[in-house]
Amino acid sequence: TVSAELNLNKIKDNYKAPDGTDYSGKTVTALKTIAITGDTVKIEASKDTVVRGNQFSVTVTGRANEFYYVWVKGTSSMTGGSGDQPPIMAASQDNVANDPVAGPYTIGSYVYEGGAGKTIKQDVATGPDNGVYYYAKIKTSASGTRTVGFLTGANTDDKKYTIRVENNFGGQYKSDEVDVKVEKGTVTVVAAGDQSYFLGQEVKLSGTNSETDNVYLFITGPNLPANGGLLTDPRSPVCGSCTPPVFTVTDVNDDNTWEYKWQTANLNIDAGTYTVYAVATPNDKSQLSDAQYGTVSVIIRKPFVTAQASQSTVAQGDDMYVRGVAEGDPSQGVAIWVMGKNFVAYNTEAVNDDGTFEYEVDGGMTSGMTSGQYFVVVQHPMYNDELDVYPQANGGYTYRYVVGPYPTANSVLFTLEGPGSLQGSDAANALTVALDNSMVDDTYTKLQFLIEVPEINILPVPEAMIGDKFEIKGTTNLAVDDELLVEVYSSSFGPTEKTQTGEFSGSSGTVKVVKGTEGFNVWSFPIDTTTFKPDEYIASVSAIGLQSANDVTATTLFNVVEFVPTTVPTTVPPTTVVNTTVPTTVPTTVPPTTTPGFGALVALIGLGAVAFLIVRKH
Repeated sequence: TVSAELNLNKIKDNYKAPDGTDYSGKTVTALKTIAITGDTVKIEASKDTVVRGNQFSVTVTGRANEFYYVWVKGTSSMTGGSGDQPPIMAASQDNVANDPVAGPYTIGSYVYEGGAGKTIKQDVATGPDNGVYYYAKIKTSASGTRTVGFLTGANTDDKKYTIRVENNFGGQYKSDEVDVKVEKGTVTVVAAGDQSYFLGQEVKLSGTNSETDNVYLFITGPNLPANGGLLTDPRSPVCGSCTPPVFTVTDVNDDNTWEYKWQTANLNIDAGTYTVYAVATPNDKSQLSDAQYGTVSVIIRKPFVTAQASQSTVAQGDDMYVRGVAEGDPSQGVAIWVMGKNFVAYNTEAVNDDGTFEYEVDGGMTSGMTSGQYFVVVQHPMYNDELDVYPQANGGYTYRYVVGPYPTANSVLFTLEGPGSLQGSDAANALTVALDNSMVDDTYTKLQFLIEVPEINILPVPEAMIGDKFEIKGTTNLAVDDELLVEVYSSSFGPTEKTQTGEFSGSSGTVKVVKGTEGFNVWSFPIDTTTFKPDEYIASVSAIGLQSANDVTATTLFNVVEFVPTTVPTTVPPTTVVNTTVPTTVPTTVPPTTTPGFGALVALIGLGAVAFLIVRKH
């Protein structure tokens, strides 16, 4: 960098800018940059290898503010057509001049060194645009450099190219060359998930394309066009020779990735195995020999629906659920019809991401449903993602008619509610007949359940002794996990006199209904009589939280008696008799016994008489 100063009579030291610095433009000049370069020229490429479809550039370094010629050397044998084209200079670059397409070709008339009199225009391909973007006249900057950008695409041939820079300065040539290799790009395609899908599902296709800025998609499979069909209409063939080409097309992102969301709803194809092609250029299946492409196999399956009731018998006031699986990702969900005698209900239920759904017939509804048999039809919209058969309101009735697409759109098929309506099984049968019609692509599944008056039964309770532990058991038609309140109390529990003790014993608690094995659900409640008093007891069982207009209760009686210990007989061990020898005794003379005399006898009689008189007196 260079600048000049004025310091006459020390003016530079005394004449300062307001901020105290040297006064630029007054006592000092602005800084100027001077490039000191050699008398040679050099050319460098930003990339030694470039994948077709990407850009690259070359930078020329030589004399400052000097002109040079740059061209793609030795490409005159190439046609410039599809697949036979050299890299092309980007148009309208700063200080990069190209000849007009229609001429005159002033720049192209430069005769290069070693070309036996040939011009640079004669050394490059002739198309497209008469080859004017394969050469240019550039002017270097004040620093002696200039960068030139090149483009490659699907039509660029994959091989090594030489970019040359040159000029003739008074009969002395200054030149340099650099090689750039263009390689074929790649195209990949994958399908999200397990590559198995139901008609109606969205299929996410994605991949990479380092070749071009677009991906051309088509599909092949059973009874589809031999060279491929559109993803949006598989029975319509693709066309590479049409203007514009007829393909399913998606853009490639800056990072060479791409994505396409394929909507399979309402596609005119059958279940089967298909192949999706992703091509860098608009080439159909018969033209892939020189094209970059990828393929992925997908299995298309027919949607279906399954369902089951949470229980086959439902007590009035209990909740009931219809649960199932609807494959195919129906956007409207599934339609659920419930029909019985003088009863009809219709709702649509959304389907979860995993294909499951759940519809609740709550206790408020079942409490108003009379005892009897009810029929459920679960309807799936299938391929066109539309429920073709549906109820229609009329005359104050929400579900007056069932309408469908045949013989004409919105035709009344049968009467579901009100005068002349079909009931129960007849209505369910008419609905399934309508769904089976060839004009309807919907599918369905059907089931049934019974509504009963709620009841609780208590099994007989045997007599128990204080201290016994046992269970009070029973059956019920209430749903699993319904809660029951069990109360056990003495039958003597009631008003008593003030002088009475009023003792009370018993137990209470809640239990849940569990699934039984013989048609009825069951319940049980543990009893410990350790603290009970001997008495007759009442066991009362009632439903909790049931949405029923009437209480559901059952009672029974049983006795608790005093504890009676069980006598256990004691086993006496046998007695062992021991034989002993008794010695012989010599008889001894015993003196005779003296008998009382008569006087003593008279005295005893007198005492007896006195005792008798005393008794008589009393």
